[in-house]
Amino acid sequence: MRKLILLLLMSAGIMGIFASKPKGSLTYCSYSKTGAAGLGKDYCELIADPDSVPRIVVVLDEGNRFGDPVTRQTYPVDAKTVDSLQKLLLANKVYKLAGYNVDEAICGGYSYRIYMEYSSGDKVNARWYGHKVSDDAWAAYALIERFFSPWRTRAVKDGQIQRIVERVTKMEAASDRISSAIRKKKAYPELQDDVNALQDYLSSREWKEDFEADERGELPKDLHRGVLSEDGLYNLLNNRTLLRLLAASK
Repeated sequence: MRKLILLLLMSAGIMGIFASKPKGSLTYCSYSKTGAAGLGKDYCELIADPDSVPRIVVVLDEGNRFGDPVTRQTYPVDAKTVDSLQKLLLANKVYKLAGYNVDEAICGGYSYRIYMEYSSGDKVNARWYGHKVSDDAWAAYALIERFFSPWRTRAVKDGQIQRIVERVTKMEAASDRISSAIRKKKAYPELQDDVNALQDYLSSREWKEDFEADERGELPKDLHRGVLSEDGLYNLLNNRTLLRLLAASK
């Protein structure tokens, strides 16, 4: 009979009233938000396994079908960071949400989860998808989300810089191949493709964003960035030898 009552309470989303304070040290904590209809998955997690450097992992827009780039960054943290999160969770009695579950039959929206593990083996797992969600669940989610917010903000910025570096590096490689063809006065099969790529890049919003990031000093100092010189790139694409090579290859 008691098991039946517990199962009914769990299905109603109020199992956490029987949860006890977890023992041991915090070894893992995460919050996640998963969107329906290809809206992707966002999550942040603290991994504090014994005998390893604690780290925070930020993943945004994973599996997004609408083209947003995935952000995935990892940051080492110290033991004080882990301890501060553990104290925050205990002070706000987040463990009382252990077993909380809401699974409403609706279409659209987001599903939410918070999850913790402790060295004692204790776990706190709460998830919900629906309208009638406990205020305590929302408060706990917001609490954990705020804790991870500085790393999430940093990850978004670092992800943007990483994509710029990858883009500039790709364009630099095309520029180097074209310059080599000009010096050798010999075309290669992909010459027109490289020229088209650089022309599109120079006239794109991405080139302006990359240039402005460079002006703000946000790009690595050792990054080759000749393509961010508008005059230099324009002169390369209008080099007479290059134009002759292109004409001859048609």
